[in-house]
Amino acid sequence: MRVLHLWDNYAPGLFDRSFEICQAEGYDTRLLCMNYIGRGKPRPAELRSVRDLTSESDSASFRSRIVRRLRTTFDERRFRELALRETAAFDPDVLHVHYGTTAAILISELARRSTPFVVSFYGFDISQGLNTPSIRSAYERIFRANPLTHVLCDEARNRVISLGLDPSRIVDANLALPVELYPNIGIETDGPFRWLIPARFVEKKGHEIALRAFKAHLYHHPDDQLTCWGYGDPTWLQELVSALDLNERVAVIHNGTEGEFNQAFVSRLREHDAVLAPSIRSARGDDEGGPALTAVLAQVAGKPVIVSDFPGHERSVSDGVEGFVVRQGDSQALADAMSRLASDRTRAAVMGQAGRERTLGDFDERAYRDALLDWYLRLTA
Repeated sequence: MRVLHLWDNYAPGLFDRSFEICQAEGYDTRLLCMNYIGRGKPRPAELRSVRDLTSESDSASFRSRIVRRLRTTFDERRFRELALRETAAFDPDVLHVHYGTTAAILISELARRSTPFVVSFYGFDISQGLNTPSIRSAYERIFRANPLTHVLCDEARNRVISLGLDPSRIVDANLALPVELYPNIGIETDGPFRWLIPARFVEKKGHEIALRAFKAHLYHHPDDQLTCWGYGDPTWLQELVSALDLNERVAVIHNGTEGEFNQAFVSRLREHDAVLAPSIRSARGDDEGGPALTAVLAQVAGKPVIVSDFPGHERSVSDGVEGFVVRQGDSQALADAMSRLASDRTRAAVMGQAGRERTLGDFDERAYRDALLDWYLRLTA
């Protein structure tokens, strides 16, 4: 079988394993992307890209944003040309389009070929993306082609149905995570509680809610500590920490200097007792659209978690079982949950083990592999 993977932005090893699974199965597989972001990984020989962003900074300066916007139209045109050229030469049996935004760029190219395809929606593409009229219109056109459509939670399912997709064409599978790399760490039996938010420094991850909750939490647990560990521009977050007078109890750490992600994350998990994922729907409309994968990996390591009720949280956390679920944007509810967890380490440890037991099976690569290969067979039957 020949499978062609299409991405607008591809970062190897970030979360999707479909390309590597195809290689392991002996499929003739190739990968095309508009932007390649190496992140220290070797560039696959089967990959073709329009632009290599590996060495570019993630600067959020006004000038950087303008430059990126100006080149987008040019890059999209080159990407469409690359897709037409390579699909004609490779003649794949199946196309796997990663992100709805990739499908929106390539809608004309997808429509003019008869090759069956699956579209995987991963989060912002089925949340914030819907607020852009051109993308929303492209989705409606895509769904008229009746592709298999992969979603990560019930809310995403409802959104694609509302755009006209036949429900029978929806497929549902958790992404494969490297669960074998995460040992059963659990939590310390005593001492101050050490909290961790492993997430990008962006609005939707709920850092502001967490900081306000932590400040309230310190009234009853004054020795606790909180670490914000992620990537992106940390300036706004550091300013908020200072404004809330939390410099002595909160650390903001960019993970880009700590080497390979999984090894660095395991090290951080060893230094903390519980993980927070207080995600919200941002002002631009972006939300998780699936489980928060760093929180899931923390669960694999035996850590209790406190999450907000974002779309997808239910895939790994039931309130009071693997941790606590609180209302999005409610800092007081989050503070109360933190105090409950920190006040009962025995229960926290039990929750951590319940989370490990649940996620080890639900996010194992074998389950995703079986689903993925079934989609491809279904499309070529």
